[in-house]
Amino acid sequence: MRRAIHLIAPAGGLNSFYGHLSVQNAQEMIDLFQQYVGGDFVLSGDCAILDAIEDEFRGGRTDDEDRAHDITNALADDNVSAILAVRGGAWFTRILPKIDFSVLDGRSSPVRVFGFSELTPLVNIVAHHAMGRGFHDMGPAFLVYGLKRHATQVLKLSESTDPTPQEWMQRNFHEQMATYLKGVAHHLIEDTTPSLPARLVRGQLDDATPAAFVGGNLTVLSTMIGSQFAQAVSPDHHWIVLEDFNDKVERFDRFLAHLTLAGYWERFQGLLLGDFHRGDTDLLPAILALLDHHLPPTRDFPVLTTSQVGHVWPMIPLPLNRIGRWSNITGDKFEWTCDSH
Repeated sequence: MRRAIHLIAPAGGLNSFYGHLSVQNAQEMIDLFQQYVGGDFVLSGDCAILDAIEDEFRGGRTDDEDRAHDITNALADDNVSAILAVRGGAWFTRILPKIDFSVLDGRSSPVRVFGFSELTPLVNIVAHHAMGRGFHDMGPAFLVYGLKRHATQVLKLSESTDPTPQEWMQRNFHEQMATYLKGVAHHLIEDTTPSLPARLVRGQLDDATPAAFVGGNLTVLSTMIGSQFAQAVSPDHHWIVLEDFNDKVERFDRFLAHLTLAGYWERFQGLLLGDFHRGDTDLLPAILALLDHHLPPTRDFPVLTTSQVGHVWPMIPLPLNRIGRWSNITGDKFEWTCDSH
């Protein structure tokens, strides 16, 4: 029997995404993704959940129990090699208490969960279990935003160029979707993860320094602090990775203050900052300025930045709660490589 990759959409809805894929519904999406993944894995998913409509004025979603049950079943199923969140969005964090993560203890082989943004709690909690592997990694639906922003910010395309950012995204969308899904399948077969480049912007970092990460999206991460799932994002013996987008700097200050008030900065080993932006504005300088008011002056710990973690494309999947090592490439340039999965 072929191992399964289970598709979930427990946050934002997928209906607007189907048009970019040129499909009508979840089953057609699963069939298309199956072509991209190839024959090593069979794709599964609850079509009723994947097709669900979200309504922000009526609680967002009406299928909380079904979404939690779907994830619990996938975590418990030994035939499921990976759970792939098709997109982030909203409405997910509230169902965490309804998911039975204890089913992971009954597995005979680890399950890998890929997701980011709203799925930050899920990947951290799974990574905290011995039979779980959590990866901060984009969902397929993010390619619509990621490719278009890459066209604008990196390629410098605009509405007056040929192609426009929208046209460039559409031309490259299916090829990059296939590349992404084939990459997931390759990871499951080879059990390898690309190295992550970063730049040291504060403190000192020795070559071959070990580092294991917790964290992800700053806004959603803050909801876990002080909760029953707080241990999954404990800074003790860990580095913290943070990223976020499309919010006011003053709100990011509040979320950083939550980490300050919880004593995070006194306990962690280092900080990795991914991409922060609002629209076309790079907010990383503003975040670094905020940190001057939060990081304790009595600790000289390393702070690094990377352009390949966050709401960006291309994005490198980052294993959480897995030991890796920083290698000094040259000067302030470092590279993190996972020791094992």
